[in-house]
Amino acid sequence: MGRFLQALIVLFAAVFLVLLLFFRITEGSFAEAGARMDRLLGAAAHETGEAANEFARETDEAIRDLNDGD
Repeated sequence: MGRFLQALIVLFAAVFLVLLLFFRITEGSFAEAGARMDRLLGAAAHETGEAANEFARETDEAIRDLNDGD
């Protein structure tokens, strides 16, 4: 289990660094690359939050339906 977790962390770090380097080349500076990554990660977090809220609403509705006998 320890090796799997270690490999997963290394994989995430490698992907992050490759993306940062790619954005550095396309944007021209690390500051712009960091800003672009912040926008991407912020959008991903927002979409994940919306999906979680929708899932919670649907689950709550299903539980209410079960309790009401519908």
